[in-house]
Amino acid sequence: MEKRSIRNIVLLFTLSTLIWCDQRENPSTFRKKNRENIERFSLVPFAKATSIDSIEVTAFIEIPFYTLQFIKMPGGFIATYEASIALNHKNGGQVGHKTWVDSIKVSDYQSTKSTIKNRKHYINFLVSKNKYVLIGELYDRDTRKKGMLEKKLNYNQYKKLPSFLEPVFALKLEGEWGFESGECPIVGHRIREIDKGVSVYISGFIEEGSYVIDMGLESNIGKINLSPIISDVGEKSAFQHKFHIAPEHLQSLKVLIFVKLSQNGKVARKEKTLTIYRPGVSNFVNDINQAIKQMKYILTNQERSEIKGKNRKEVEKLFFHFWKRRDPTPETEYNELMDEYFGRIAYTNEHFDTSWRPGWETDPGMIYILFGVPDEVQRTNPRGSSSSIYQIWHYYRINKQFVFKDQNGFGDYRLETPFIGATY
Repeated sequence: MEKRSIRNIVLLFTLSTLIWCDQRENPSTFRKKNRENIERFSLVPFAKATSIDSIEVTAFIEIPFYTLQFIKMPGGFIATYEASIALNHKNGGQVGHKTWVDSIKVSDYQSTKSTIKNRKHYINFLVSKNKYVLIGELYDRDTRKKGMLEKKLNYNQYKKLPSFLEPVFALKLEGEWGFESGECPIVGHRIREIDKGVSVYISGFIEEGSYVIDMGLESNIGKINLSPIISDVGEKSAFQHKFHIAPEHLQSLKVLIFVKLSQNGKVARKEKTLTIYRPGVSNFVNDINQAIKQMKYILTNQERSEIKGKNRKEVEKLFFHFWKRRDPTPETEYNELMDEYFGRIAYTNEHFDTSWRPGWETDPGMIYILFGVPDEVQRTNPRGSSSSIYQIWHYYRINKQFVFKDQNGFGDYRLETPFIGATY
């Protein structure tokens, strides 16, 4: 009975802190730099081999609608902006640059806050196998705020033969997007439109002679190997090939792609992950098996017994079932509690990670996951080398405090008194 009561307190407290935690000044330990919306655009380079010495870089800037300030106008809303992409040599000198001045018009207010709807611009750069810096900038002409992103590109590694560039995923989308007509390259994170499958572009550099490209997939459905591509060349050259993944192989939340290039007894390998969008699943969840393990702080004994002996497909079904029970707004696609829980998991992995345990498995990580940001953190100031370091986390609203002790001074904080809620 006591364990059930604690579980209820934890879940209710978690729900209540979805809003409350943002309304108080957090202790400095938990402060994070909040990026402004104008900084939340994407800058993504996609590369393909065009000759033995050349690579074409197709660089995209993707602007979600919510990053811009929309102004009311007759019949709807409008946002105006400037976007630019530049590619520079690592040691100075510009390869190329392009600027777009454009506007977005929508008919309803909801669209102005959309995280899904976006505007894309791209430019192609032809480069050699060297190091570069890609820079993207977004300027809101109404607010006059500006965001900038920078990415380092290293193509030196492809001087070795045989070798191939990062596989590029693409979805069907009307228009020209730098690859085959009607196909738009994507990062491959939480993709939605899978009814026509996904294309995978493989390109690279080979020596004279025959070569083989193998590609396989692994998900909770199982493993499959696609038909290999076998070809022959009379001299050193670049190659470009395309595989297609059918929709029936994209029914899992996560699909791992394996690519192998073989030539003259040499082998090059790469792996890349596709994640599929599922309504109600948090953006922080990419691996169901790992997510189930991370639920250990809130699973009931009955739920634990249901998982035992189940295969990966059955575990995935149980994961969705468990969270459907915990969804505070089942009438919507968004599960606020799941997003908050796994968001806290992600935070603990970033801030409480140790060399021997991920952050979510540490004692401070567990308490943060269950109760969120403490109202106050007190720290001891050790006076001698033999003194232990303490942290005391206060949660005044539920009249609780947790004392953590770092006995050896290596940052491995442990609860002085075990928390009973950790055992249910």
